Amino acid sequence: MQVRIVSRETIKPSSPTPSHLKEIKFCLFDQIAPKAYFPTILFYPTNDGLLKLAQLKKSLSEVLSRFHPFSGREKDQFSIECNDEGASYSEALVDYDMFEFLQPPKIDLLNHLLPCQPWVTCHDRASAVCLAVQLNVFSCGGLAIGVCVLHTIADGITVSAFLKTWATIARGADEQLFCPDFTTASTLFPPRDLASLTCSNRFMVAWKKEAICVTRRFVFDANAITTLKAKAKGEYVSNPTRYEALAALIWKCLISASVTISGLPSRPSLLEHAVDMRRRMGEPLSGYSMGNVIIVANAVYDPADSNITLPDLATVVRQSLDEVNGDFMRSLQGDGGFLLVSGYADMIAEMLETEGPVSLGFTNWCNFGFNEIDFGWGKPVWVGHSGGANLSYVNRILFKDTECGKGTEAWVTLEEKEMAVFENDPDLLAFASPNPCVSRP
Repeated sequence: MQVRIVSRETIKPSSPTPSHLKEIKFCLFDQIAPKAYFPTILFYPTNDGLLKLAQLKKSLSEVLSRFHPFSGREKDQFSIECNDEGASYSEALVDYDMFEFLQPPKIDLLNHLLPCQPWVTCHDRASAVCLAVQLNVFSCGGLAIGVCVLHTIADGITVSAFLKTWATIARGADEQLFCPDFTTASTLFPPRDLASLTCSNRFMVAWKKEAICVTRRFVFDANAITTLKAKAKGEYVSNPTRYEALAALIWKCLISASVTISGLPSRPSLLEHAVDMRRRMGEPLSGYSMGNVIIVANAVYDPADSNITLPDLATVVRQSLDEVNGDFMRSLQGDGGFLLVSGYADMIAEMLETEGPVSLGFTNWCNFGFNEIDFGWGKPVWVGHSGGANLSYVNRILFKDTECGKGTEAWVTLEEKEMAVFENDPDLLAFASPNPCVSRP
């Protein structure tokens, strides 16, 4: 497959940022987010993709006038300067039929549809764009919109809100436009000088290094999820959620892969999963609160023997999530958040030094609405992320809805030797279909 870039430019907001929003403070959780781009690719089966480009380009300029940080630049560790310097924009022609590309999805080629390398630490923070977009037109006319957002300014819900607003503007809808709030989170959880932290990145344990990794897609249909939830039931968790059951299964298979590769008994295992603070805390946060409005729940499993069960792990996942309630998050306001991050960093540093745990990081994008984003020619036939053997953070797992909304896709990124064992785990294959085809609309 050849992807030929035919144009590159910078898109600036259609109207200047108001003076009182020229500098926006990071919240504490923006500061400790990975300094990397995270990707989304939306596939649309239109037959006239080239004709859509002008519409998308104009509406991108308009949405940037609402999402001011997306066209700004990082000023320092405490704030972003909304200076309207703009977002990176490129157009590409792909000599491939889109549905052939999706039968099944060519995961190893996905990064060619992105405007920059995802999941690699960005060291040029002062001049790095916060948003990069690549519009890919396939030979059949199908269109894939590749988007990379700097994690410093956004979590998954923020990116979803941005894309939905862009789509609303593009299709000229009459509905009220989204009004993002980039200030409440930093008021509640103010930025701090992180130089004193032993571990300045909350994901350093799960993604403690960059390495050549591979990404695989595993799909769990509705029936498989129902069966899995039944098998994950236990004394403490009698009604596991979809997320708890899936996290327990993948965690179990990753622990097994680690044991197989090392030839040693199970080590302690640490799972970190991002939790949306908006839903759990409530006011003054809301669905309009933008940035990294997430806290990480930590689940540690230290097996007494090698007989690891799904109910055991589902219980640990449930207990870790139960601890992240509204009262807990309100305690993070002011100095509370910094004290928590500092104490957690010290604990992790000690654990790494003495026990060397197996570690992994989970993100759950189910129910974020990516499958509903309509720019005026219908919903996407599929939503992809990144793939191939590339330099990346290790041990990354992302859940998202299938295109029909009834199942779940698990995107797993591991080093090659771990993936070779993990993807052949009989427990995983009993429930998941590895990278099935995407249905035509």
